[in-house]
Amino acid sequence: MKYWIIVNDTRLGPLDLAQLINTPGFGPDAPVWREGLADWTTASRLPETAVLFRGPTAGQPGPSPYTRPQPAPYQTYAPGMPVPEQRPQMPPTHLVWAILATLCCCLPGGIVALIYSSKVAPQYNAGDYEGARRSSERAGMWVIISFVAGLIWAPFYLLWSIMTA
Repeated sequence: MKYWIIVNDTRLGPLDLAQLINTPGFGPDAPVWREGLADWTTASRLPETAVLFRGPTAGQPGPSPYTRPQPAPYQTYAPGMPVPEQRPQMPPTHLVWAILATLCCCLPGGIVALIYSSKVAPQYNAGDYEGARRSSERAGMWVIISFVAGLIWAPFYLLWSIMTA
């Protein structure tokens, strides 16, 4: 069964039960949805997860608050079962280069590079992998443009400084 959860105003899913339980931010008040539910509900009201939030019954020790169930080491898939989606590697943000280009080379181009580089991680985390890749490419392009503009501008500035001194 696949589940969806909302953590910090971000919808995550599809997740299996082990992934759902191990999701940072998962708790009794976390909004959860799965197929078969008419609307979102809290994790404490979902039968599969409600057991995790109940106190111990008389004579039974409760689960330790410091441990969470570990996911299965492997999962077999039968023919026709959907294979879980693999996340591509996050593209580089070029943030350090954008900062250096802004400070050392060309302020306008560096600012554009900073804007694009700051979009990479949020887009990736939201599941917009293509948008993150495009933002990464544009950030890299503006870093290069800024460095080239700085290299072209530096001799003229040096010449101007010598002539006006």
